[in-house]
Amino acid sequence: MTLRRTLLIGTFMLLASAVFFILWSVTPVLSDKKPVASTKVFARDGSLLYEISRPGEGLRTPVSVDRMPITLVRAVIAAEDARFRSHAGVDAIAIVRAMKDLAIRGRVSGGASTIEQQVVKNLYFRTSRRTVFLKAREAVAAVFWSMRHTKDETLETYLNTVPFGNQANGVQAAARTYFRKDIADLTLAESAMLAGVIAAPSAYDPYAHRSAANTRQRYVLDRMLEDGTITKEERNNADKTDVIVFVPTHPIKAPHFVFHVLDELEQRILDIRTGGYEITTTLDPELQSVAEGAVARRLESLMDQRVTSAAVVAINPIQGDVLAYVGSADYFNDAAQGSMDMATAKRQPGSALKPFMYFTAFMKGVTPGTVIADLPVRFETVDGKPYYPRNYNYRIYGPVTARDALASSLNIPAVKVLSGIGLQTFFGSLARFGLTFPEPADHYGLGIVLGGGEVTLADTTRAYGVLAQYGRSAAMRDVLEVRDGSGRAVLRPADERLQNVFEEAKQAEQASALVADILRDRLARSRSFGEANLLETGKNVAVKTGTTRDFRDNWAFGYAPDFVVGVWVGNADGTPMQGVSGITGAVPIWRDIVDARFRARDAVRWPVPHGIVEREICVTSGLLANDICPKTRVEKFIEGTEPVRQDDWYVRMDVDGRTGLLATNACRDLVSQYTFLVPPPEYVVWLAASKAETPPSTDCEGRKLARLSVPLTILSPLDGDVYERDEVVDPAAQRIPFIAGGESRDRYRWVLNNRPIESDDATILWDPVPGIYELQLEGSNRQVRFTVR
Repeated sequence: MTLRRTLLIGTFMLLASAVFFILWSVTPVLSDKKPVASTKVFARDGSLLYEISRPGEGLRTPVSVDRMPITLVRAVIAAEDARFRSHAGVDAIAIVRAMKDLAIRGRVSGGASTIEQQVVKNLYFRTSRRTVFLKAREAVAAVFWSMRHTKDETLETYLNTVPFGNQANGVQAAARTYFRKDIADLTLAESAMLAGVIAAPSAYDPYAHRSAANTRQRYVLDRMLEDGTITKEERNNADKTDVIVFVPTHPIKAPHFVFHVLDELEQRILDIRTGGYEITTTLDPELQSVAEGAVARRLESLMDQRVTSAAVVAINPIQGDVLAYVGSADYFNDAAQGSMDMATAKRQPGSALKPFMYFTAFMKGVTPGTVIADLPVRFETVDGKPYYPRNYNYRIYGPVTARDALASSLNIPAVKVLSGIGLQTFFGSLARFGLTFPEPADHYGLGIVLGGGEVTLADTTRAYGVLAQYGRSAAMRDVLEVRDGSGRAVLRPADERLQNVFEEAKQAEQASALVADILRDRLARSRSFGEANLLETGKNVAVKTGTTRDFRDNWAFGYAPDFVVGVWVGNADGTPMQGVSGITGAVPIWRDIVDARFRARDAVRWPVPHGIVEREICVTSGLLANDICPKTRVEKFIEGTEPVRQDDWYVRMDVDGRTGLLATNACRDLVSQYTFLVPPPEYVVWLAASKAETPPSTDCEGRKLARLSVPLTILSPLDGDVYERDEVVDPAAQRIPFIAGGESRDRYRWVLNNRPIESDDATILWDPVPGIYELQLEGSNRQVRFTVR
C-alpha cells in the first residue's frame, strides 16, 4: 500500500470518525426535549395541595422567561456564563483558560461550561461520570443546540431545568422552596442568592449553609457590578438586605385525599405521578381547614380517654363533589397509624344505619306515628342463639312512636321494626344506598341495624347524600379537571345528573322526607339527648349519631339538601376508647363543620314532596287525637297511611269514679272530668311502673274506689335467657339489666342466688359472672332463671 493511499484512508477514517462523533453527539438533541413539570394537585380554588417530586429530578414548574425577573436572569448570566450573549454555544476563551490552569496548576480553577453546555448536560447527558470524552460530546451538542435555539429560548430551558438542591429543579421550584414566593416576586438579593446556589447546590444551600450562601451571593453581586448590570448602590443595598429563607420542605395538604385522588387517576392515566399533569380537585380548602382544625381540637380534649384518630368526609350531594376529606388526625403520626385512611376503612357504624331501616319501613307502610313496644324482648338467631337488644341507657319506654324511636335512637324498637320488614328487604334497600356487605343477610342478623356489620365513612356519607336528595344520587366526584403538560384537558368528568336510586321514586322521595323531618326534630330526640345539646344548630339540619357498644367507634352524620358531612372518631388499631360516645366524640367535630358551613345562611329549607299529609295524633297511641288525649302533635304521613281511628287508649271518668254519672249532691260543686290511660294489655306492667296517671283511689266524699293494680314483676331478664361474655369487649358494655315492672316502689329488693341486691330505681345493671342464676324480686311471685357463659 502506497503512502498516498494510506494517508487517504487515514484521512477518510479520521473524517468518518469525526462525522460519526458529531452525529452521535447531536443525535440526542434532535429530539428537542422539553423540561417536564412536576405533577401538581390543586384544590377547587386553584391553591396548591401537593407537588409530586419526579423520581431522580425533584420538583419543577416551568415558567416562561418573560415571567422571570430581569435581575435573576442577569445574576445567572454573571455567575455562570458572562459571555453568554456573544458565543455560539462554546466559550473558546473559557476553554483556553481552563486548559492553561490544568497545564500549570494541575487543576481547573474556574468552570468552562457555557449555559448551552449545561442545558444539554441536564437534558440529554444525565450521568454521574464526567469524563473528558463526555464533555467533548456535550460541547458538540451545545454548538448544535445554539444553532437551533435563540438565547432567550436557551435561558428559559436552562432556568427551568437547573437543579437548586432540596429536590428543587428550575427557578420557580427554587423560589417556592427557599422563599415561599412566586418567581416574579424575587428581589435582587434573592435573585443573587439563587444564582449563587447553581454552582454547588449542596455547598451553597441557603438554609443549611447560610454563611456560604451569603458569601456566594456577594460574589454574584460583584460579578453583576463588573458587568454593569447593577449599580454600586444597588449592589450595596442588596448585600445589606436580610433575606428570609424558609425550611426546605415539600408540604402536602389533605394528604389522604391527595393520595386517594392519585390512586384513582392512576387507573386511567398511567403516568399521572410523573407526567407533569395539573389536577384540579373538588376540595374546598376553607372547609378542609375547618375540618382539620375541629379534629385536632377534639382529639386534644379526648387525649386522656384513649382517643387517637378521627376522620371527616363532606360532600355536595347534588354534584357528588367531595368538599372536605380528613383521613386521620395526622398522616405522619406513626404511633397512631396516621397514614391509615379511616375514611375508607371498614368499621362498625353503631346506630348510624337506623335512618335507612326506617326509610325502608316507611316504604312498606310503617309511619312516623306507628307505635312500637319499647319493652324487653328476645329473638332467636339462625344458629339458635338468643339475641337481646337493649337501649343505650338500658331504660324502657313502653309505647313509643317511630318518630321518637328514630330521633332518640332507641334500639329495641329498631330491632322490632327490622324483624317486621325482614332482613332481606333491608339489605336490598341498603344496597340501593351503596352500602353492601361481604356476607349474606342472615350472617349479620337483626343486630345489623345496631352496627353489626362494617361500613366505610365515605360510603355511608354518600348514602346519607341519597337521603338528602330524597332518593336520588350522583356518583362521588373528587376531580374537576386534569390537564397535561401542554395545558390540554385530558380528563374533565361531566356533571352527572341525579339518578333515582329506587324504582318507586315517588315513594322513596316521600319516605326520605319523613326521615329528614324526624332527624331534625328537637323534641323527638329529647328522650335520649335532652332538649339542649350540640345537635341543636338552629339551622334545621338533620343529624344522626352512632356508637358501638364497646366504644371502639363513634359517628355523627348531618345533612341538608345541598350538604352532607360524616365524622368518625376512634383508634385506627381498633382499641376501645374510654367511654366516648357519638355525642361526646364525633358530634363536636360535626358541629364545628356545620356551624362554619351554614354561618352565613338562614335556616335550611327542605322541600315537601307531593303526597305528604298532616294529621293531629295522640302521641301515646298514634291514633287520631280527640279532646281526651292529653298529649298530641301534628304528624306527617305518606298519603294513604294516616290513621283513621280516634284514640281509645285514654278514658274519661267523673270524679266519683262512675263514668257518665253525676256526682252526689254533697260534692256537686266539685264535679270534674278525670282522664286516665288504659293501653293494650302488653303495656299494663310498664304502665304501673311508669307512674302514669291512673284512676283516683277515692271519690269526692272519701269513698274508696277500685283502681288499676298490677303486681310487681320481673321484666328483664326473661326466663331462660342465655348470655355469653366476650373477653374482647369492655365489661361495662356487657352488663345485664335487671328491670322491675308493675307496681311502682320507692325501693326494690332483688335476690340473686340467695344474695340480696337493693336499688332505688326499677332498673339496675349487674356485672355478669359465668354461672347459672335464679333471680327473685321481693313482692313478686315470679322468678327467672338465666345463664352466663
